[in-house]
Amino acid sequence: MIVPLFADAEDLVVDHLRARLPDFPDRWSGTPVTAVSAPDWEPGEDPALTVHCESAESEPSFTQRAAVRVTSWADARDDVKELARLAHAALLEHPGDAEVVSVRPVDGVVVDDEGDLADHRASFTVLVTQRRAARP
Repeated sequence: MIVPLFADAEDLVVDHLRARLPDFPDRWSGTPVTAVSAPDWEPGEDPALTVHCESAESEPSFTQRAAVRVTSWADARDDVKELARLAHAALLEHPGDAEVVSVRPVDGVVVDDEGDLADHRASFTVLVTQRRAARP
């Protein structure tokens, strides 16, 4: 039986953010977090966080480093920044566990000022270093 060497990086980040939502201010504590790069989010809808793995590379099959982009979606520029900054802080506080060695910043929170959804999203990227998955 073939078993993946590493857990899905997007799922790890989604799970961590969902677990940390109760620690966010009340207005953000019910924010949905999903592993999609471009949701069907429309202006006027509830805020959301999305997670997308941009790249991953293994280091002699013991660890994997995955660049993961997290995007916040909301109607107001200040809201997308605040939600993204909270998610960024929550990920950088990751203590490490059986699957994650560390989470490090790649870039800070940047508001998207271009395109159809300008000012409705902000994003950042973290580098997630993963441990090899345990064999069954």
